[in-house]
Amino acid sequence: MPFLHEAVRFAENPATTIDQLRVACELLAIDGAGTQAELRARLLSHLKTLESEAPVVCLNPKVAL
Repeated sequence: MPFLHEAVRFAENPATTIDQLRVACELLAIDGAGTQAELRARLLSHLKTLESEAPVVCLNPKVAL
């Protein structure tokens, strides 16, 4: 299971597509509507509420960071 810093890297990565961000939002049960910038901001905002050493859901294991 990936850790929070890996999820943040995924969300911040400019190569992460809008579709990948939308899926990540859906996996975390947060709103998946909006532009790429809105999804990225919403996802990062959610991730910042989590404990830094806690494992998080794997948002997309096939994206090269």
